[in-house]
Amino acid sequence: MKKIMIIGLIILSIFLIYLCNLDRKVYYLAINSFETGSTEVYTEYVKNYLKEKDVLEVYVDDYSKENLTTTDLQTEINSNKKIIKNDTEITLKNALIKADLVTLSFSGNDVINRISSSKVYDYIDELGKDLDYLLKLIREYCKEDIILVGYYDPILTNNSAEVFKYLNKKYSEICEDNNVNYIDLTSSFENQPDFLDENKFPTQSGENMIASRVIEQIDKKLLNT
Repeated sequence: MKKIMIIGLIILSIFLIYLCNLDRKVYYLAINSFETGSTEVYTEYVKNYLKEKDVLEVYVDDYSKENLTTTDLQTEINSNKKIIKNDTEITLKNALIKADLVTLSFSGNDVINRISSSKVYDYIDELGKDLDYLLKLIREYCKEDIILVGYYDPILTNNSAEVFKYLNKKYSEICEDNNVNYIDLTSSFENQPDFLDENKFPTQSGENMIASRVIEQIDKKLLNT
C-alpha cells in the first residue's frame, strides 16, 4: 500500500511539474501608440527579453498604430477588429482572452497640446473616464497581467510638471481599481537628455529604459523571479 502511495505521489509530482512548465510560455499582446517614423519601440525589447528567457509563445503587436488613443482601442475591441498573422486570422477579443501579458500605451499629444489651457484638468478628467471604461472593457476578456505605460513629460516646466502629476495620480488610481499595473514615466525622463530626441520623442535609449521598467513588472508579477 505504501509503495502504491509513493508511486502515486511521484506520478503526481511529475504531472504538476509538467503543467508548470507547460504554463510558463507567454502569449504577449502589445498594443501601443508609436510616433511617425519610429523603427523600434519598447515592446520589441520586451519581446526579445521573453525570447531570451525562452518563455515567449506568441507575440502580437499588429493592433498597435500611430497616435493610438483609448477611444480608438475601445472602438476596435467593440468591433472585434481582425488581423491576419502568419496566415491565421486573429480577432482582438480572442487575442485578449488568450493573452498572458498585455502592455498598453497611448498617444499623449492631445494632453501636451492642452498644457497651457485653463481646461487641461477637465480634459484629463475626461481622459480618465475613457481609460476607466476601456480597462473595464479589456477586463471582460483578459484576466491575466496588464501593464499600462503612462505618459512622460517632454516639456519639463513647472506648469507641465503639475499637469502630469495630476494625470499620473488619476491614472494610477484608475489602474489600481481595475487591477492593472501602471508605470509612471515622468521621473524616469528627468535629467536624461539622451532619452528624448529633438522632437521630444523617446530615443532608442529612452525606449530601452521604458522596456526595463516594463520588464521589472513582468519579473515581479508574471515570471515571479
